[in-house]
Amino acid sequence: MITQELYAITYNSDLTEGRGYPITLGFAKSEALAKAIVSDPRFGRYCCMGFHNAQDCQKYNVSPKSVLIFESVEEPFDLEKQKIRDKALAKLTSEERELLGLS
Repeated sequence: MITQELYAITYNSDLTEGRGYPITLGFAKSEALAKAIVSDPRFGRYCCMGFHNAQDCQKYNVSPKSVLIFESVEEPFDLEKQKIRDKALAKLTSEERELLGLS
């Protein structure tokens, strides 16, 4: 299982007034690349009423996203078990964890 930090490039589904839901155009590996893409004048086709403001696009159309990539069938189910284990361990004090040999 791999966790990849990416930057989502989004635009609004309502290109007339901007009152719709966000649509993900794609992802970039670096924030600088994502900001360069939304700053490009050609990105104006994804902006409300075709008005392109590079600073606003960098602020509102780029957001960090953590993507979880599975490499086997078992990994999603192991993740579920790990969440249950973490929830149970959160209920224990540090002394109880030490006595159980979990520290």
